[in-house]
Amino acid sequence: MSAPTEQLPLAVSLNPEATWAQWVRRSATREIEQAANDLCQIKASTLYVWGGVGTGKSHLLQAVCQQANATAIYLPLRSLLDYPPAALLEAIEAADLIAFDDVDCIDVSQDWQEALFHTFNRCQAADTSMLFAATLAPSALESILPDLRSRLAATTVFQLPVWQLDDFESLLVNRAAAHGLSLTPKATRYLATRLPRTGAAVAKAMSVIDQSSLAQKRSPTVPFLKTLPLGI
Repeated sequence: MSAPTEQLPLAVSLNPEATWAQWVRRSATREIEQAANDLCQIKASTLYVWGGVGTGKSHLLQAVCQQANATAIYLPLRSLLDYPPAALLEAIEAADLIAFDDVDCIDVSQDWQEALFHTFNRCQAADTSMLFAATLAPSALESILPDLRSRLAATTVFQLPVWQLDDFESLLVNRAAAHGLSLTPKATRYLATRLPRTGAAVAKAMSVIDQSSLAQKRSPTVPFLKTLPLGI
């Protein structure tokens, strides 16, 4: 069993559903998954994952943290911009693994850029593994400090692909099962061809379907789904 990873700053917590068990493994993500798993085994590993909204970046980072047999810290930077970065990141290199989410959002803060640059250097010196996620590749972070951008570009970089229909259907079935629901192929295809192909859209839809199915004691068939406020 993995050791607890609760040494998180401020009010940051991990999504209990953002695990490898809930991750949809795809042929296009096989190398990314292997590299992410290596972070927990190999000291001083660095990985940068980028992709569009809803491609699974935050899920991947949290899954790595939740499986780590060591001290792992997840930092969703977009939620932390209002905090003093120097104080928040002080001595953080003592952890075994740090996952920095939403790196591109610090383009609005010189303080955060400088603090992350110095943290990167301290982590390297301390053999701390680092995992980064952003919507842009390192080379496209034009508003970030050049020295920090070059550090990020020197990591192992992968792009998460957009969801293809078959994979998105697998995600729907997977999330439904997590809620104790069983989707028929027709219901799965109905949702897959109408919902935005993002993890957030699926999570929201499954919450509505779960609550409505329980309240009305109905299975999630296509006729039933058509009556729900799914925004499709």
